[in-house]
Amino acid sequence: MGPPQRWLQALALALLLAGGAARGRRFCRPVNATIAAEKDDCPVCVTVATAICSGYCQTKEPVYKSALAPISQHVCSYRAVRYETLALPGCPPGVDPAFTFPVAMSCHCSLCLMDSSDCTVHSIGPDFCSARGGFA
Repeated sequence: MGPPQRWLQALALALLLAGGAARGRRFCRPVNATIAAEKDDCPVCVTVATAICSGYCQTKEPVYKSALAPISQHVCSYRAVRYETLALPGCPPGVDPAFTFPVAMSCHCSLCLMDSSDCTVHSIGPDFCSARGGFA
């Protein structure tokens, strides 16, 4: 293989890899995020920096759709998670102030698991605070 062929292969590979980024797509990976830590009986929310899974997962749309064939779409979800705990301020006596939240260690594209992921199209967002006292 001569130098012109290697150059063409390198160019083709660069265009292929840049294709997703050129369309604004970032592949599935842990990203920094701010979440609201709150409990029903505690008066305020606390913002917490953590890592969540976010990004693009390639999905193929079937050409021929059938009611009998299952349609599955892969989403960016947790592969490995560690949990951290913090104490919420201002909780009344008798209310456990501990708030435990996930920290994404690694992510992958898979079917949505409702027990560990928000699989809705439009969610309220991880930084929404419903506590009557707002953010501390």
